This record gives sequence, structure tokens and C-alpha cells, in this order.
Amino acid sequence: MARQDKVREIQRNATALLKRAAASPSDSGDRTKLLSDAARQIESLASDVSSPPALLPDDLRDELRQAAAALRKAPSSIEPFLALLGRVAARLDASLDLAFQGSYSQTKVAEPVYGGHGSAMGPPPDLPASGGTASSITSPIQFEEVPCIPVKTFCGGRTKDHIVESGGSGVALFDYDGDGLLDVYVVNAFELSDEREKIPHRNALFKNLGGWKFKDVSAGSGVDVAAWGNGVCAGDYDDDGKLDLYVTNFGANFLFHNNGNGTFTDTSAKAGVQAPGWSTGCAFFDADGDGDLDLYVARYVTASWSDVVRAERTLIWRGGPKTMVGPTGMTGEADLFFENRGDGTFAEATAAHGLVDASKAYGFGVVATDYDGDGWTDLFVANDTNPNFLYHNLGDGRFESVGLLSGVALNAEGRAQAGMGVDSGDYDGDGRLDLIVTNFAQDSNTLYHNRNGTSFEDVTTAVGLAGPTFVRMGWGTAFFDADLDGHLDLFFANGHIYPNVDEYPALHESFRQKNQFFLNRQGRFFDVSESAGAGLQVLSASRGLAIGDLDNDGDLDLVISNMDDVPTVLNNRQTTGHHWVAVQVEKGGRNRFCIGARVTIDAGGTRQVREIRSGGSYLSQSDLRAHYGLGSYTGLVDVEVRMPGGHTWQWRRQPIDRLIKLTIDEGSPQR
Repeated sequence: MARQDKVREIQRNATALLKRAAASPSDSGDRTKLLSDAARQIESLASDVSSPPALLPDDLRDELRQAAAALRKAPSSIEPFLALLGRVAARLDASLDLAFQGSYSQTKVAEPVYGGHGSAMGPPPDLPASGGTASSITSPIQFEEVPCIPVKTFCGGRTKDHIVESGGSGVALFDYDGDGLLDVYVVNAFELSDEREKIPHRNALFKNLGGWKFKDVSAGSGVDVAAWGNGVCAGDYDDDGKLDLYVTNFGANFLFHNNGNGTFTDTSAKAGVQAPGWSTGCAFFDADGDGDLDLYVARYVTASWSDVVRAERTLIWRGGPKTMVGPTGMTGEADLFFENRGDGTFAEATAAHGLVDASKAYGFGVVATDYDGDGWTDLFVANDTNPNFLYHNLGDGRFESVGLLSGVALNAEGRAQAGMGVDSGDYDGDGRLDLIVTNFAQDSNTLYHNRNGTSFEDVTTAVGLAGPTFVRMGWGTAFFDADLDGHLDLFFANGHIYPNVDEYPALHESFRQKNQFFLNRQGRFFDVSESAGAGLQVLSASRGLAIGDLDNDGDLDLVISNMDDVPTVLNNRQTTGHHWVAVQVEKGGRNRFCIGARVTIDAGGTRQVREIRSGGSYLSQSDLRAHYGLGSYTGLVDVEVRMPGGHTWQWRRQPIDRLIKLTIDEGSPQR
């Protein structure tokens, strides 16, 4: 590990020298010296053959030697050399010689576990002495189920013989027609009969009519495709002022261009973002600060249609039910990054931006978030049974992988968990964005507290989440202020992947599970699900989760996708009397919906931060408006908006208990 750290330090030094050279005048002596110093560092990388085997392969070290020689000739462009060093960083991360203690390597478990998607990690953790129990606090919120989205979502057969059938699909809340009401898009997949024959089901678009009435406008919309759908994210990729949709599939993906008349056109082939294989989570975001939206796509395992049709359940879960194979033992699919060219098309540029998934981890949830507050959007990816990824944006569109160094790749026990859904939010009000990850059954969801902008700490047990989340299987998740008290609460969508687990009552597990709602009280979380209304007593195999104010009453509602069932739509019926404010930011030119913006309010000296994001949770898209609870505060608020790249705008003394619409004037940033 010490040797790898030394080599990585050389790589970082070489990168820093090249960046300084790029910023220097082309005819200056400083630039020549910087290039010469960088060449020496790169030669050191190429000569790393001590303590064989070498960390870098021979062909890559040959490229480094050639690059060092070329740098001494003062090339006009530094870009190819920076890209090469990005590949070196990815290779170093992939070659980490660590015996990760993951879902299949735990040796001391309470019960025998054999194969499958994940494994029991031991007995449930003890609950903390204070907090975390279901009976400590009564919920001030009643979530009421509203049966308004009647379409069922499917994912393969009823017995789930192949792992492709386990993931389910997401849901999107976005205002496709610009009328100020959030519409609902439901991603669907093929159903398989008992004879393993394909039964198509179409994705569906529901227009919000207000008053909890939704109209199915799928027919003729262009988005009612029949495919094996998985994830969805929204963003105006061509800067025409209308929200578009990207939908991931087991198979080619879709990019639905919003035509502005209630219809969409699939432009994925023309735009170059179809992407083969099994794609899962996705997110539009401005990676390089040029104003247009780039695209990251997570992928899971390699599988063919024949593999799915012929699959058999051959593994055993906790000594009980027979289960599907995987993902361990299956070949992973590398994630992809597409750079927006600014003309409606994208270029696959994963390696050039330092985002190479060399380990081909099993990717699920993706959240694009500026975790270190430097003005540049970073990336966090939840991986199933592999270490999670955290990519730090270096400020020029290139990224470095810092998951292990920052503390979010593994949990506090040093284990790679079975990550599913993700979200980012400042749960403790310190101004830094923390990370939540949902995981497999018989293992807790994990909360990573952002300590200082660069490192994180697993505080799951300390905040009361370890015990209550251990038995259930988490998927979608979200930080949101449900009771409008100014503190972010948590929601988890739960459901198993083994339908036959119910046949073994001794395991105390079930396929259909209740979702969970946790209230935040001074940085601790309390499971109040049992007192949070009939909507939290629904039993389903839930997957996707999207948060948004569906009725524009100031509090946040939820839409949850369910396997082989209709979505659960929950109306937030809080009656706390607390005040609130919501912020909708728009601008002209590129990135009109301000995706990636950090929106901070100051209410009488108390600051709260939110981000406007594409994608997130589990394969889903939430409200693009920023929502804040104010508790008993009745004064005015100041609003600060910082766009990717660091330019900031401010609005003073804004009214509350309403949606504020703000327009950025790019010609006059305030700092």
C-alpha cells in the first residue's frame, strides 16, 4: 500500500506540473521548466519496476516514456499528457491489492450463507442506548396513499431466475410541459411468463392536472416505449428550454428530446448515447464548467437475452430458498461518460476524463454532487458488492478516484457492501454534504458524515440507523425535510429480490416489505414509520423513489416504484404549522434549469444548502426545485445560487411560504 501511495503521489505531482504549464504563456521559461519537471516525474512512473510485479503494465510504461520525451520538445497541447496520467490513476486504483471483506468473504456469520446476491453479515447490531427506536418519537406527519398512477411495473418473471430480473426500475418527477406542476414518468420492463416468454409493457407518462388528478398521456407521446427499462434522469441536453429524458435499459438506452408540444423524439442514436449492455443509474451534469450537460451512465453486469431466458436458480440464501446467480462470479459492465459537444451530440470520453471503471464494478445508484464545496460537481456511485466510487472533479472536467482515500468506498468495518441507492444532503447543518447509501438485506444502510470536505466517517450506528435498517433491503433513498423543521429527514424504499424467501419463516424475511421514514432530531434519526400513516404500512417490493411537491402546498410528497405492482404515491399530510420556502432557478443560454447549482438560504442566521440535481436515489429523478423547511421562522430569507464553475448570485430579503422563481443574469455574477 505504501508503494502504491508513492507512485500515486508521483502521478499527482506530474499532473499538477502539467496544469501549471498549461496555464503559463507558451513562450515562457516557466512553462519550459514545468514541462521538464513533469517529464522527470513521468519517467519515474515509467521506471517503477521495483518489487515486481510492476504496478503499471509494460505498454502503459512505454507510453509514459514516449510522453516524457515528447514533453521535452515543448508540445503545444498538454491535453494528451493529462489524459494519459488520468489513465495511470485509473490503473492504480484498479490494482489495489486489498482483500475487501465483502458480501462473500465474511467468515464469522450467525448462520451459514451460500452465494447469491449478498450475504448475512452477522446478527443485527445493537441499538444505541438513546434514539433510533421505533417507539421513541411519534411522527408529526401522516403519509396518505393516493391511488392515482394505475400502471403496473414489471421486471421479468415471478420467480426471478436471473439477476436482470431483480433490479426493477425507477420513476421521474419532472414538469415536462412547463405548467408548474410535476408530472410523473414510470419506467417499465418486460415481463416473462412461466415459460420464459417475453410480455412487453410500456413506459408511461402521467400529466399532473392538479388536485391529485393525473391523466395518462402516454399514447402518442413518444416516451411510451416497450423495452427492459431501468433508470431515468432529466435535463435539457440541447439547451432549448425544455426538459428531456434519458432512460437506461437492459439493451440500448433512450434519449427522449422534448419537442415542446407534449411529444418526445428518441434521439439516442443521433446523439451517440445508446450505450450497449445493462445500464442502471444515470445523471446529467456539467462536468467541465462549459455550461452544457454531460452524462454519466452506470452499468451492472454483462448478460445476453439467452442468459436471461435460460437462467436457473442454483444458489442458496441463508440455508433456505434457492436463488439466482450473481453478481459475484459474473462479468461486470464498465460505467460510461459522455461529453456534450454542444451541438446536440455526445462523445464517449470516459478515459479522457479520468472516469475509467477499470474494476468493472456492479454499478447502481449515481449522484452528481459537489461534496467538497469547491464549485465543481463530483460523482458518487453505489456499487453492489464492490467498493463504491467517489470521483473528485479537478476543475477542468477531469476526475480523480478518491473513494478509498475519502472513506466512502467501504463501511466502518472495512467491508464493501451491496450498494443500491444514493443521496447527498447536509443532515447535520454544518454546510457540508453527507452521503447515504442503501444496501442489501442483513446489512445496514450506511451514512457517511462529511468531516472536512475531503474525508468521510461512517456514522451509521452513532446516528441510530444501523439496527432499524439491518433486516430490510434498501433501494431508493432521499434526504428531505418532511416536517419542515429545517432538518433533513430520511426515507428508504425497501423490498427483497427473492420472491420465495417468504417460504422460510425462520429467516424472518419477506419479499414485500414496508418502507421506512426516519425523523431527524438534532442529527440523530428515529424510525417513526409505524406512526407515520397508512401510506407507510403498504407491503411491496419497492425499488425507485422520487421526491417532489406534487400538489404545490410546500411539503414534499413521494412516488415509489414497486415490482410487479402499481407505484405507491404518498401525499405528505404534515400539519406542523411550520413555514417553508421553495426556490426555482432558471437562466438563459446553456443549462437553463441550472442543474448542478448549489442553492443556499439564510433564514435569520441559519443557513441551509440544497443542490439541483439530475438523477439520484435509485434509478430515479426528483423535483428540480429546491425545498426548505423553516420551522417557526417568519422573517425574510436571503438566497445564494452558485453555478458549476463557482459564479455566485444573491437575492436579499425574499418572502417565505411560497415558491420563489429566480432568473440568473449571466452577465453580472456577484462573485
